[in-house]
Amino acid sequence: SALLFLNHRAAPGNDISDLARMLLLAATAGGTALITGLLRKKWVDTFAWEKKHHATAERLSAALDQVDIGIVLLDADTRAEFINRAFRDYFALSDEQADSKPPFIALMYHGRDTGAWQMPEDELSAFIAKRTEMIRTGDSTPLNIHLADGEVLRFICTALPDGGRMLSYTPVTDLIRHSDDPGSGDYYRALRGSHRNLARQLGAAE
Repeated sequence: SALLFLNHRAAPGNDISDLARMLLLAATAGGTALITGLLRKKWVDTFAWEKKHHATAERLSAALDQVDIGIVLLDADTRAEFINRAFRDYFALSDEQADSKPPFIALMYHGRDTGAWQMPEDELSAFIAKRTEMIRTGDSTPLNIHLADGEVLRFICTALPDGGRMLSYTPVTDLIRHSDDPGSGDYYRALRGSHRNLARQLGAAE
């Protein structure tokens, strides 16, 4: 480009306009190099941040899979973005179903269809409607959920700043049964263990 600018004249030599073009060309080239360098640095930094963020998310996901509290993270449209292992075991939810990011209402219907809850069939519709309304409004009132296998989970809905919801299902069977016959404690704990083992076996079979 410089040779093109300098050789366009018929007579030899260069005047002020040629020098001005050369300076403009130099400034443009320098500016382009600077912008390219800044963009590359920004891209590299973004890539490094995403890699670190992804690694952190994986560690957090692995940690949440080790606790016995069921955890479900919903987005602003009440679609499940994350479902940990405990919830999948409690409600016999296969990995394929959980990883498909089902809406919350689909999780409720799954619990109904698998007979997960310990309640009369004619009360299921009202129960599902109540739970759905709690999710919609972000109601954080604790609710004890009795499962068909004798397990009792304390459900709490937490509203998140981005409009999503975090649902927690904490096992409180021993607390709820403290006034029961002490001899029944081993029975209820055995039910809880057999349910989880059965859920894992069903998940593996699916």
